[in-house]
Amino acid sequence: MTETLVNGGYFLSPQQKNLWLAQQGAAKDSRSQIAFLLKGLVEAERLRSVINETASHYEILRTVFRRKAGMKIPFQVILDRCDAAWEMRELSSTNYDQVAQELLEAEATKEFDFERGPLVRALLAKLDTETHILALTFSPLCADSYSLRKLGIEILRRYAGHPNPAESEPLRYVQFSQWQSELLEGGDTAARDGKAFWSERMRKATEPLNLPFERKSEVMSGMQSLTHILEAPTLSNIEQTAAGSNTSVAVVVLTAWQSLLSRLTTRARFMTGVIFNGREYEELSDAVGLIAKMLPIPVQLEKDFRFLEILGRTRDALAEAAGWQEYFDPSAVLGTESSVAFHSTILPGWDQVGGIEFRILQEQMSAEPCKLRLFCAQGESRLRLEIHYHGSRFAREDIQRLAQQLEVLLEAAVANPQTAVSRLPLMSEVERERILVEWNKTEAAYPAECIHKLFEQQVARVPDRTAVRCEEKSLSYRELNEQSNRLAHALRKLGVGPDSLVAVLLDRSVEMMVAVLAILKAGGAYVPLNTDNPKARLQQQLDGVAVLLTQLDLLTKVPEFGGETLCLDGEQTKWNSKSSENPELTATPEDLAYVIYTSGSTGVPKGVAVRHRNLVNYAWFIAKELKLWDDIEGLQFASVSTLASDLGNTCIYPALISGGCLHLLPYEVATDAHRIALYQDRYPIDVLKIVPSHLAALLNSARPEKILPRKYLITGGETLTQKLVSKIAASDATCQIINHYGPTETTVGSLIRPLGGYECQREAANIPIGRPIANTRVYVLDEQLQPVPVGVTGELYIAGAGVTAGYLGQPERTEEHFLVDPFATTAEARMYRTGDMARYLEDGNVEFLGRVDDQVKVRGFRIELGEIEAVLHRQPGVKQAVVLAREDEEHEKQLVGYVVADREQNVAAEELRKLLKEQLPEYMVPAALILLEKLPLTSNGKVDRMALPKPEEFAAQEKVYLAPSTPTEQILARIWIELLQCPRVSVDANFFELGGHSLTATQVISRVREQFAVEIAVRTLFETPTLGGLAAAIDMAKAGGTLTDGPITRASREVYIEAKLGTR
Repeated sequence: MTETLVNGGYFLSPQQKNLWLAQQGAAKDSRSQIAFLLKGLVEAERLRSVINETASHYEILRTVFRRKAGMKIPFQVILDRCDAAWEMRELSSTNYDQVAQELLEAEATKEFDFERGPLVRALLAKLDTETHILALTFSPLCADSYSLRKLGIEILRRYAGHPNPAESEPLRYVQFSQWQSELLEGGDTAARDGKAFWSERMRKATEPLNLPFERKSEVMSGMQSLTHILEAPTLSNIEQTAAGSNTSVAVVVLTAWQSLLSRLTTRARFMTGVIFNGREYEELSDAVGLIAKMLPIPVQLEKDFRFLEILGRTRDALAEAAGWQEYFDPSAVLGTESSVAFHSTILPGWDQVGGIEFRILQEQMSAEPCKLRLFCAQGESRLRLEIHYHGSRFAREDIQRLAQQLEVLLEAAVANPQTAVSRLPLMSEVERERILVEWNKTEAAYPAECIHKLFEQQVARVPDRTAVRCEEKSLSYRELNEQSNRLAHALRKLGVGPDSLVAVLLDRSVEMMVAVLAILKAGGAYVPLNTDNPKARLQQQLDGVAVLLTQLDLLTKVPEFGGETLCLDGEQTKWNSKSSENPELTATPEDLAYVIYTSGSTGVPKGVAVRHRNLVNYAWFIAKELKLWDDIEGLQFASVSTLASDLGNTCIYPALISGGCLHLLPYEVATDAHRIALYQDRYPIDVLKIVPSHLAALLNSARPEKILPRKYLITGGETLTQKLVSKIAASDATCQIINHYGPTETTVGSLIRPLGGYECQREAANIPIGRPIANTRVYVLDEQLQPVPVGVTGELYIAGAGVTAGYLGQPERTEEHFLVDPFATTAEARMYRTGDMARYLEDGNVEFLGRVDDQVKVRGFRIELGEIEAVLHRQPGVKQAVVLAREDEEHEKQLVGYVVADREQNVAAEELRKLLKEQLPEYMVPAALILLEKLPLTSNGKVDRMALPKPEEFAAQEKVYLAPSTPTEQILARIWIELLQCPRVSVDANFFELGGHSLTATQVISRVREQFAVEIAVRTLFETPTLGGLAAAIDMAKAGGTLTDGPITRASREVYIEAKLGTR
């Protein structure tokens, strides 16, 4: 073989070239190191001379790397000799492993001079007269792990006077370099087959493996390592398992490593990089240099695979890869900082040359770029596992936990190798006890009463205190109690009793609370209905209802109903003459208090049946958590959401059982920051429960501090972001923020996280959802309903006093979601499967990570996208339909529908929207419906949701651009561009078709107020949603025209009901 000399140097080998590009010439995270423990007398200067002699013998060790001007890749230039950098130290320690580790880490921080050399360093540490540690550090461009051991032992043999090797190397590295390059560029049959093998393997390569506890730290940090020792008994079991499968200890450990990564990421298929020696040919057996490669090994771990089965697959995959390793191009995609790798070695025991006994203490190889690598060093009586990790991506405590999980899984696997990997434990019994028991110690006493009895106790205590207010109308505790009592007696006459369903179709008003309390006092359960729901939706929700309480101007919205209908503002004579005394108690804590309907994936809404004891436990906890009884005058609570959602119950019931005052803010007030500020000027609020997206929109006002309550701000219904917390902090607020989480099925809220001092975690985008409330247990489980360790993603399950009775009239769906609690001490205990992905943090708080299905939350409302798609599919002319919840830069969601129509029928988006309005609640009607010729598909035939166009992109393609011309239009266009994140706005552009909704509408009105010093009602934007139309309305107001700030009428709201605020 004839090597090619170019410009005074030689080309780099493929391995060297790949490593150079990956490291960009930096040596901080790139090292090849070995440390020997020497016993016996050592002559330092003679050892130094032998090291230089050995280094000079091998061309690759006296090689430097030099670049010509403008060149990205250097040449390797061979010098005449190598004088290794030399250092001596005197230390005092008997912990040889620790000393070796510290020496190697210190040496690794020193950079090499690649152009001048030397690229070899030696350090001799004297511990006592006859005990030394010799640490050798090489540039990984010059030596791989095999080279380390060969060179170290050769140095000691030369020192002991053993015969020197041949005068010349058996194979010069530059010869290997050219051979390897020619092999990769070759066209013979073997080369073609080898390339085809790796091409096919890389074609099947999946996305990089992302661990659940990975982070993106702003602090730059290089590679770090953590050592974890497995003692002799564990090693012995591993060796037995390896022998039984005709493989090695390293392959057993690799299989456990891959199994652990699969469990932690819930990924069944991925690639692991495994470092191979590369010396499969006899000519390469004694070669020194960078010859090893990191080869991609496919992992396929289906959940029912047994560990022994996966071990065999791994063994075979390694053997197959070894057979083609010389044809693998190291520049392939695997060797990146996003990859996960494995490397192993066997550390021999004590050896002796001359008068010196020696053994290898440590080997370190950090050449291949990867974010996480397991190094397995097998000794005589123990196994040393080193996890090398990128400090910018992983916290040390997470890596410590990873090492412990690997040990637990590995010990269980070799003890019972026939066990399915999905059932192997990841936690010790101590950790399991902490997660299941200690973090769920929430037992607390609460009254065995119905919720209205707790209200009646406050009536007796503070009868003349204001109980409820809606704008200027209010009722005292005595008045509220007496009016609800009269209505309750009337309802009793109509046959209402325990578990009877009574619907409430009322606007927000004090009468609404009279109705709710009356139903509870009569012994029935109320079913709150949204006044803007279409008749078809109301018809579904009225199924099984005995009585309907409504008001005169809503009668036209009531569908055909066979029960009793009572108008509270038109038939007072039916109940005003009834007794004002408390009705005799007929309900028990086990009876229903209310039924709230949520979206259902099949197209039929689900009615969640909530018992009195569920509600009492929740309200009692909130009252104690907020120390409501400590306030002598009672706190002021604001409800800004619809009764048809249980979000408002956080304020409603704690207020009424603690002697507080409940403020019911009408929709037109709750969505207008200016009007909320004016309201707060008159009636300051202490406690506010609000959806984060609603709050974020309101805070974009001239007086954000007037939006916030004086004492407690409770967020729920959506993810609370760090960005919003920072915005609250910037408003000089003094209230405490409490993040709250809980599905309707477990009664309003189940986890709570008070924020201390507006804490900010830069590495986390969202605030954790906290810990369980009183008498509540929280589990994060895998697919086998087994708890997952801290930091690992699983599905969130909730058990305890808040778990409701299930779905009304849907026993099969109830059984599917309300499961037997396997960790409870009573057989009847149930846990609710939330469908939310979550993980435990180290401090016991839970972090929400998303959904396992297509359920989304839009402005606080739970929506099953499948329900909207099912309704779309039922419309004439619709062939295919997909619905997405798109998120903008402010993390606000809007629904977008994509429809493929039957070519034989004319389908218009506006007509479809009209049909949807007749069948779905406003908050479930997509803000935009986009007609497509066909849906984009992925390579496996599924709908490519990422390729679906954004509404603003589609609108821009469809319409002719008309530039804003008047000063008002131009200023207004800039406001829309900023809020809607679109490149430009045409004069005839529709605010809602561009992605606007009620939240952004309130921001527009706030900006208009600031820019033009005029008052424009929110309803104006609903009635004139084009840029030109709103600009004309602003000009009219500036000219002295009248634009009253009255309530948004139902007619105006129905203009663009798809943009309605979900928390109304």
